[in-house]
Amino acid sequence: MQNNAITECPKSIAELNEAFGNGSLTPLDALESTLARITDKDDTHRAIYVIDADEARESARRSTERWRNGTPLGPLDGIPVTIKENTAKAGLPQSYGTAAREPVIARENSPVVDRLQEAGAVVVASTSMPDFSGVGSGVSSRHGTARNAWNTAWNTGGSSSGAAVAAALGYAPINIGTDIGGSIRIPSAMNAALGFKPSYGRVPINDTYLGRCAGPITRTVRDAAHTMAYLAVPDARDHSSLPDESIRWTDLDIDIRGLRIGVNFAPVEGKDADPEIVAAIRRAVAVFENAGAQVEIIEPYLSRDYLTTGFIPFFTAHLWAQMHDKTIVDDLSRANQEMVAAVSRIGALSSLELIQAYDSIGPCVQETVDMLGRYDAVLSPTSGILAGPAESLMMREFAGAANFTSAFNAAGTPAASINCGFSKDGRPIGLQIAADRRQDLTVLQVAAWYEAHRGPEASPDWSALD
Repeated sequence: MQNNAITECPKSIAELNEAFGNGSLTPLDALESTLARITDKDDTHRAIYVIDADEARESARRSTERWRNGTPLGPLDGIPVTIKENTAKAGLPQSYGTAAREPVIARENSPVVDRLQEAGAVVVASTSMPDFSGVGSGVSSRHGTARNAWNTAWNTGGSSSGAAVAAALGYAPINIGTDIGGSIRIPSAMNAALGFKPSYGRVPINDTYLGRCAGPITRTVRDAAHTMAYLAVPDARDHSSLPDESIRWTDLDIDIRGLRIGVNFAPVEGKDADPEIVAAIRRAVAVFENAGAQVEIIEPYLSRDYLTTGFIPFFTAHLWAQMHDKTIVDDLSRANQEMVAAVSRIGALSSLELIQAYDSIGPCVQETVDMLGRYDAVLSPTSGILAGPAESLMMREFAGAANFTSAFNAAGTPAASINCGFSKDGRPIGLQIAADRRQDLTVLQVAAWYEAHRGPEASPDWSALD
């Protein structure tokens, strides 16, 4: 049953700003549309953890008054937002996505939530994620199985599973995810959304760790850019916080002619992407080449598989340590046991082997930034595989597949995923756009240019999800 409020409410920040400004819609209307859409769809898709309806309505009321008085705080005033459940909002429970932890009520906001609320955004709900945010899937012992926006039989990707589904289904224009090895970009790719992982430290967070970032998942590049204009503010609570660079985030125009574009189909020798994904990337590359960009194929740029032998074991050891942290876990037997068994294998490594894994991250970073430094932007698949079955943890599917995302986390460099096509059976395919460290705006500019030129065959038809 369709609700008129669901289909009539504009979806982008620009559309909402126009409607708020001319009085055809209020922030309260936009909120009620979001709540109605969640009610309509989320029993099936399981993207939402907790709805904060009372506080959201109060926030929307205050925003409505500001717009009526002609004193909005800016473009985010009254805009509905969701946050991944590991992004703390005072008063909302956090569970690490697992039944192994009794949910704990957050006592204070993360820097991300503070920045959004200072801008007048309306935080509506927290979104689901897998156990410990540790797999590229939407399967959680706490939340159940999140399901792909385009087909409920397909996986969402992870770990910002709910955030990507919420973006694709149009729950909110802004959906905050986190990313330590691809957790914003992979679910964005598998749901045809725009996912942006900023440079390490660009968006202050309160759970800083090697490579971890927070960033927006949206339907459009411009909505992500508007969001970054408020999130990218230094905060002393995050020791990795970058200094203010006064980036003009919404200045998205770029001359593609002469731009040096690298294209990579395999970071490591012998690991390739699905042929349908490669074909879609080649079509995207042709769009750039036909517009006058200088395109060059990049052979595997990592001299060995540092990700499998270094970054991933190091991150897995971090997960295993979390699982044995009594301040986090109440009863590990209640977690997803397939995941626990897979992660537990890291316990067989000696301390020397773990240090060797950590030490290999340095060469991986050096080779990655050396490659990125030769180009204005680098294109690749976001994921080497298409979305698998909804009920899978995706560990088997990802095993042995090319890993296109994690090196950019290790190196702290910005990257985005934008839809560039669909498989023969309709599964979304993501194009990853990366650039050298701190070149966040370049990534968004290139993504915006491609968004405007990619053509209908690569553009999501969001009306199909209504």
